[in-house]
Amino acid sequence: MICTEAAEFVSALCDGEIIPSAAAQHIGACAVCQSLLRDYLDLGAELRRTASLEQPAPVPARAWTHPGNPLSAFLQKGRGTMHIPRLAFAAMIAGMVILASTLAVVKVGAHPTGTVVLLTIAGQNGPLADCPLSTLDTKPACDWYGNIGSQHLAYRVRLLSRAGGRIQLVIRTRTYSSGENLSSFTQDTDPATKVKEVWFEPGQPLKVVMPGVGALTLTGEWMDHMPILTGSRGEDISPGPNELRFGSPLLLKDKVVVGDLAGVIGGIYSTDTLDRASAFYIPGQGRFLISLLPMKGAVEARVAFGRISFVDGGHSWELVNGIPVCRADHIWVLHQPDFKRNASGGDGDHVGFGNPKLVQTASGEWVMADGAVN
Repeated sequence: MICTEAAEFVSALCDGEIIPSAAAQHIGACAVCQSLLRDYLDLGAELRRTASLEQPAPVPARAWTHPGNPLSAFLQKGRGTMHIPRLAFAAMIAGMVILASTLAVVKVGAHPTGTVVLLTIAGQNGPLADCPLSTLDTKPACDWYGNIGSQHLAYRVRLLSRAGGRIQLVIRTRTYSSGENLSSFTQDTDPATKVKEVWFEPGQPLKVVMPGVGALTLTGEWMDHMPILTGSRGEDISPGPNELRFGSPLLLKDKVVVGDLAGVIGGIYSTDTLDRASAFYIPGQGRFLISLLPMKGAVEARVAFGRISFVDGGHSWELVNGIPVCRADHIWVLHQPDFKRNASGGDGDHVGFGNPKLVQTASGEWVMADGAVN
């Protein structure tokens, strides 16, 4: 979660509301959001203090009526008898305007803040496929081959650019015969291909008429990660925003298996506690601390689906999982080759797994907490 997404929950905290866990974690760790929270609290306290300077006069009994123009009635209070000083009233109005402006910016920008568009393409007979496209990496394209009515259809969709909340797409389509070679179509060199460029805004359906094919309807939504879709219904099996998952991992050193962790993680292990690392110990290879946080002395590792790849000590390492590891495309790995599990009070030198706690240092890096040995 980023500051613009968390800002709307800051005011909710001031109102005594419960907010999502991800927002609470971000606000607790972000100096900018904490400063905004203090500003909100200070503003409310100052208004209450200033209002207390004047004791309100007794309020006569009266029957309340609904005003014909609520806005006009509200503004009239600035000219009538007030139970708080006019300076406090003016400050309150100014504060409300500032807060409303802040929330308006957050809410307006909430929809297009993602970096991935999950595009759904439908033909005349219903949905054809889901197509996730990244605005950060526009090289990958979505391809589909199948039947629409009595004809065979191939289409390719690629994202060209982004402008605010809109994206520019290029759509290539062609019909083909059973068994026809489509290699030139996949290379974008097929002269029979029909090409059309369109601007598309997620949340607003768009109908595109392709010559010889008919109408394709595009719908879509912004996402903050590249989804991992599976099954005929395109279910997203992506990990959570701060989640690390492991399932029966294998450790490879220079492409040779040196550790099988199925004995300690035979199923699926998952955690979304950022201040704890996942620690794997392999006899003869040492301990590997893995975290979404930048640990002191760690190397940056690349993540691709269920594979974590990094270089350390002159060797290439890969931790291969049967499931997606995390949403991030990189994490940090701290290799401790001289670590011995039995030297730390363990019951023998064998494969092990743990979750040592991390603490942040003044330099902004993360280190293991004192006494954390797992």
